[in-house]
Order: sequence, then structure tokens, then C-alpha cells
Amino acid sequence: MIRTCIHACLATLLALTATVTNAESETDDVSRYQRLFKEIATAVEAPKDLAPLYSAIGDRRAVLLGEASHGTREFYQWRAEISQHLIEHKGFAFVGLEGDWSSIYQLNRYIKGQTPEGQSARDVMRADITRWPQWMWANEEFADFVEWLRAHNDEREADDKVGLYGLDMQDPEGSMAQVLAWFEQNDEARHGQVADAYRQITRFPENFRGYAQHLMRGGDRLEDAVRLPVTLLREAMGDYPSKADKAQWAALQNALAVKRAEAQFHGAASRGPESWNARARYMHEAYLRIAERHGDGSKGIVWAHNTHVGDARATDMRNRGEVNIGQLMRESEGEDDVFILGFSTHRGTVIAGAEWGNERQTMTVVPAHPQSVDAALHKAELDQHLLLFGPDTREDQWLIPMHKRAIGVIYRPPNEAYVPTLITLRYDALLYFDKTRALTPLNN
Repeated sequence: MIRTCIHACLATLLALTATVTNAESETDDVSRYQRLFKEIATAVEAPKDLAPLYSAIGDRRAVLLGEASHGTREFYQWRAEISQHLIEHKGFAFVGLEGDWSSIYQLNRYIKGQTPEGQSARDVMRADITRWPQWMWANEEFADFVEWLRAHNDEREADDKVGLYGLDMQDPEGSMAQVLAWFEQNDEARHGQVADAYRQITRFPENFRGYAQHLMRGGDRLEDAVRLPVTLLREAMGDYPSKADKAQWAALQNALAVKRAEAQFHGAASRGPESWNARARYMHEAYLRIAERHGDGSKGIVWAHNTHVGDARATDMRNRGEVNIGQLMRESEGEDDVFILGFSTHRGTVIAGAEWGNERQTMTVVPAHPQSVDAALHKAELDQHLLLFGPDTREDQWLIPMHKRAIGVIYRPPNEAYVPTLITLRYDALLYFDKTRALTPLNN
């Protein structure tokens, strides 16, 4: 029923546009959604109030948890609360993050008791999460969840421990270092061959950034150089790479991250959708490889921005030829096996930078655009509420695009980013917080 409804609705959307004819129609749309939101909203004052969400999730094997910004306390805290319930009561085996494979894997080792005795989650974060924007995964709220995972795993046998992994590949230099370290320790005869291959990229100023400039100037693509370590590792693993020892398996994931990063930079040089799509496909493929590693029927959770988890086909990304992990998961696993929960806020504070690489700041989140989903939620006089989007909310009368705010690691109000969205198709549910607070970065 769910699959048929979403698939049929999306199939009719040949071109999604946020263009509306006049101010009067915009106001009418906001009012209609305002009434819908008020009708279906359930107040969430305590964790127990999420019971309808868990009932809606049912026995699905993939749950994608979004966020409307990368710097909001409530999003991290409630994703942690939901994840803990899914792990404890529904047997979820791993959590995948919009974070780099190379750095997050050190936290995976920590929660499984594989790091030096006496270390804390915060120690590992300070040592290994050093790339800007560090606050995304080096913050107090996430550290509390990591410590919960460690305590949970301490009570379980090795094969039953929950995993924590990065699904992103924004730090190819860090991943290259991990690949080279594995070959140096385990296959010294081929270490030089791999080092020579990677040196073709690292010879540029700023490594991959310099490689991007090389491509934009018409230079030759070096995809063979980043493909070689992947080929060598797969040959060494034989027919069952998911059964390889954990160090070799982790090295392969790092090599694949480097390979996809090269594709992303090549896509950026061509100025088309492939830069974004290379990243989206890597996140999807990484999830599937992790699920395979954890065994048949394993269940996984994803933490990533709304723009990654909310089905791209229900936004204007569709018009640009862009995909995301939400769309790809629904397509590969089926809507009946994937649950997507988006997050939203109207105002408050957030951690972000004014420019890429700038010092982080606690910034004021200005009230949402009056013609947005976020504003309609506010006008419905909701505070902290859950909205479940069932078949009735996916009828034609609700297939009207509305703006949905998206705050990333860069925030420059009043110049905000809004994504034209068919909200009831983009997500299976939405958690709304009228006023939110900035998360708490670790003190270095």
C-alpha cells in the first residue's frame, strides 16, 4: 500500500516547480497545509510520546533520520533517542552518519572496545575529527550518544555489537592515509605500487583541490590511479569481501571513498549534477556494504541532512537530475522497507560558519519564510510535534510544492536556502520544533 501510493504519486511529477501564480494562491496553500498539520500533529513532550512513530516504522529495515541544519541541539538529541529505541527494541544493528569514513571509523572502534583503555568518546573525537566543520560530529550531544553505544556494546558479544560508520567521502586524503597504512602493515610488496598511484593525486597543491583545478583546466582524469587500490584489495579478499577481516574490510571502504571522491571532483569540473550524485551514490553504496557486513536482514539507521534523506524526487532536485540517499534507498530497498523522518524548525539559534572554513559561530535562526512549510507549521501553533504522512496526505490535493528551509554548515541570513518540496512525499513523517537551540561543540 505504501509503495504503491508513493510510487504512483511520484510517477506523475514530470516537472516539480515552486513557482506560484500570485500571492493569493501562496497564502491559500499555506493555509491549507496549516490546517492539515494541525489535524495530524501529535505533541511530543517526552520519549514515550514517540510510540506512534515506532508503530509506523513497524518492521522496516532502514530508518533515515534527517536534520534541518548541521548545528541544532534538538535534532541530535532526538535522533539519539529514536536510535536508542530502535537498537534496543527493534534490533537495529548499525548507525551510518553523514560523516567521513576514515574519522568515524575510529568511533566505531571505540564503541566496540578496540581503542586504548581509558579513552573516552570525547578523546577520540578531539584526536580524529579535525576537519572543518568539526562541530558536526565533535559535540557534546553526539558524544553522549556515542557513550551510550559503548555502554550498550559492553554488554554484548563481539558479533552482536552495534556499529557506527561514516557514509561520506569528503576527506579523501584521510582515507588515502588509511589505505596506505594497511598496505604498509599487511602487503608491503604492493605498498609502493599503491603509494605511486596515490602520488599522482597528492602531487597537486592541496591534493584533491588541486586535482579539481587540473581537471577544470582540461587535464587528464586520473581515475585509474584511484581504482588500483580498490582492485588490489578486492583481489586479496576473493569472492566474499564482506567476510574479510575487519582491518582489510575497512581499508577497502577507505579505498572506495577515495575512488568516489575522484568521481565527485570530476563531476564538479564538468559543472553538472554528477558531483552531487557521486556523493549520493557513494552514501547509498556504503550503506548497502555495511548492511551486508552485518548479515542478512540487518537493520540500519542513517543520520544525515534533510537534503540527503528526503526523497529527491519530491523536490526540485529532480529537475536538476540530482538524486540522494533517500531516493536511492526507496528505489533499491522498496518504500515498504524504508522509513524517512525529516526535521524542521521555525526559529532559534544554530552553530554554523559565515563562510566555508570560517570560525564557527552561534547564530540566530531567523523566522522562516512566510510561504514555507516551516512557517505553516508555526502558524498551526505547533510547538514540539510529530506529523505522520499516511496515504490520505498523499492525495492530489496535497501535491502542491512548498518551500522547505535547509541550513547547512554555512548560514548567512537573510540569504537562506529553501528547497521546493512536496512534503508529504518527501518524508514518511516530520518532527517539528518551533524554537531550537544551537548544539554544544566540544571545547578543544
